[in-house]
Amino acid sequence: MASPQQKEVCVLEFAKTNSLVTVQRAFRRRFGINPPCPKNIRRWFRQFQESGCLCKGKSPGRPRVSEEQVARIRAAFKRSPRKSTNRASRELAIPQSTVWRVLTVRLHLKPYRLQLVQALASDDKRKRMEFCDSILEMMEDETIISRLIFSDEATFHLSGTVSRRNVRIWGTEHPHETVEHERDPPKVNVFCAVSQDKVHGPFFFEGNTVTGQTYLDMLQNCLFTSLQADSHDLIFQQDGAPPPWAPDGLSFFK
Repeated sequence: MASPQQKEVCVLEFAKTNSLVTVQRAFRRRFGINPPCPKNIRRWFRQFQESGCLCKGKSPGRPRVSEEQVARIRAAFKRSPRKSTNRASRELAIPQSTVWRVLTVRLHLKPYRLQLVQALASDDKRKRMEFCDSILEMMEDETIISRLIFSDEATFHLSGTVSRRNVRIWGTEHPHETVEHERDPPKVNVFCAVSQDKVHGPFFFEGNTVTGQTYLDMLQNCLFTSLQADSHDLIFQQDGAPPPWAPDGLSFFK
């Protein structure tokens, strides 16, 4: 790439002689290197005539997205919000990077993930309303707070785990760092329950996997044995997981 001084020599020499060959010869004598091509000499001379400067002009950058393209992308995702940017790119004949940039920068849209929820049967809404009504009646009793037992369980990996969603390594170059992953590493499943006045547990499950039967065994042999030692009038609130589906577990809660 020619320096500003080299461009200046070419422009001045071309203005005096109007000869590209003469400019190239003068350049070679002055700097001792191969001269620029005629196309560049003409371009520098034209730039100097138009702007009076030989500085590098500002790059035009990416072409602007027209309002028509923005409107087409908006209409496409309004009709089908679940459409992928790859499919929209094919249908609209617009680069995928442009589709993504318009959605996030121009239209201020965000890609939300679907959330899986428990399927409800036709009679579940009525049962939920009845449950809410009964809870509201129970809340009139001032002792209900002290009788509530909340529970949850967690899995602890003995070898440690790495969440690829949360762990990031910042740097100027790709570190290509890896973490060895062991299939079915040793782990411990722990259950705990808490009331207003006491923590029940922790209780440890047998085996690496919590099944309906192991969950039921833990409730019968550990948790409820501990609860009965304190009181028989308690309300067990299971965590946010779906209800136990094992037949023995279902019969136990009936």
